[in-house]
This record gives sequence, C-alpha cells and structure tokens, in this order.
Amino acid sequence: MRFLFIFISFFIIVSIYLTELYLKYVGLGDPVRYDSNYIYGYAPKENQRKERFKGSKISINELGLRTPNSWNNSQKDKIIFIGDSITYGGSYIDDKEIFSYLVCLELKNYLCGNAGVNAYSIINMVMRSKYDKRINNSEVYIFTVAPGDFYREYVGSNTAHFYLNQKKFFLPAITEAISFIATKYDINNYISKRNDTKNYNNKIELIDYSIKLLKSEIDRLVESGKKVRVFYTVERNDKNSNKEINSYILSQLLKANIKNFYSLEKVLSKDEFFYDSVHYNKKGHRVVAEKIISTF
Repeated sequence: MRFLFIFISFFIIVSIYLTELYLKYVGLGDPVRYDSNYIYGYAPKENQRKERFKGSKISINELGLRTPNSWNNSQKDKIIFIGDSITYGGSYIDDKEIFSYLVCLELKNYLCGNAGVNAYSIINMVMRSKYDKRINNSEVYIFTVAPGDFYREYVGSNTAHFYLNQKKFFLPAITEAISFIATKYDINNYISKRNDTKNYNNKIELIDYSIKLLKSEIDRLVESGKKVRVFYTVERNDKNSNKEINSYILSQLLKANIKNFYSLEKVLSKDEFFYDSVHYNKKGHRVVAEKIISTF
C-alpha cells in the first residue's frame, strides 16, 4: 500500500511537472498584464516584455502601447492606432509583424504606437482616445474598426481572463490555463448567467449610437488639429459585407461622411490574409499596412 501511494504521488508530480513544461513551451505562463480604468475599461500595464506563442515578442512601452519603441524620448511625429484585438495583433504574432509597426517601418518620419486592446468596443475606443492623456500628443489618429465593435457592449476590466496584477504564481503556465478555462466555463454561465433572452433588443440603436459616438470623437480630434483616418475591416466569411447587419453598418458609416474613411473590402479579398474569422495573419498585416501607407 505504501509503495502504491509513493508510486501514485510520483506519477502525479511528474505529470504536473511535464504539463507545466509543455504549457511553457507553447507560450503560457507570463501573460500581458492590464490596468483597470473607470472610463475606458482597461489597457496594458506599462513597460512589459513578453515572449508568447511560437516565440512571438510582445512589447508594451512606457505608455501602455504595443511597440518596442519608446514614446516620450522621440521627437518624431506620432501615429496612434486605436482598435480592438485586430489592431493589437494577438499573442501569436510578433511586434514587428503587425501593421502598426510596419507602417512606421516605411514612414520613417513617424513613430507608431498601438493602443489596440482585446475585446474593445467602439465605446471603449472612443473613451481611450478622449481620456487617456498619455497619448494626446499624437499628431495622427488611426482607428481600425470591425463590424462587431459597433454592437459590442462597453467592456470593463473583468472581461475575459486578463490578468490585473503582477503576481508570480506557482506553476504559472498551468495557472494561466486554469484561469482561461475557469473564465470561459464559469459556473455562473450555467446558473445565474445562463441567458434565456429570446430577443436581444436595441442592437440597431447601439450600432447607430456607436457610429455617432465615433463620428463625434473624430470631429473633436480634427477640431483640435489632429489628422484622423478610419479603416473599416471585414470578416473572412463576409468580405463584401453582404450579411444584413454588416451591410447596414457599412452603409451607415458611409452616410456619416467621415473624412478619410476607408473600407478594406478590396484589400482583404482572400482567405489567405486571415488567421481566423476576423484576425489577420502576417500576410494580412502586410497588405493592411500597405493600404494605410498609401493614404499618406
């Protein structure tokens, strides 16, 4: 019996150790950490350097922007990119392969900073643009918006599995995996948060409000002397915006008469540019960067 107990204990310890090693090899264990904010929800903590999936480098500078470059020590004109996870780029792709970096690799008189954040809605983006004073010295603002951003609710810092602390956990890779699973399969999703709402109301109203809010922020920036561009990205399975909801969003954006508004329908014309249903792979980031550069 004692031998069996020792054997089982040894097997469990070795299994945990090997699991931790494998998950670290995959890229888990040291995620990007976030700060909460009352008005725009959350943003990456300042001064982080991470190595994530497939060895991809994630650099967050002294302003909480995704870029390997310092912001405050540069005399160049600054371009700030604002968007959701599409702009942020994800942990599967390196800093130097996302479109916000590639743009300034070509436009050498500018310094680019990426303020894209996972799960941001239009409301989050506008609040970040308006109230994050760290980035208000930017000369150029580039918004990259996707259909889902316009009917996504405002999201706060408790969204998803984002770490809001710098704590070093025992078995950090396993801890991160558990955090992800526990968030995704939260028991409340099967009890109090099991949603049986048959019809979600006011979706169109939220879209209209989001467009109005975005237009208002663009007007504010332009009036304060900023240059603004807006790029509307598409979904892999609806590149021509044929879905009723996507068609409505695009048509309303065009009716809003936003100056320097560009749709990426023709740019992202092939499946080979997408990593998944909405996010870009390396090729996708390159063609989007080329489009953005062509507007300067």
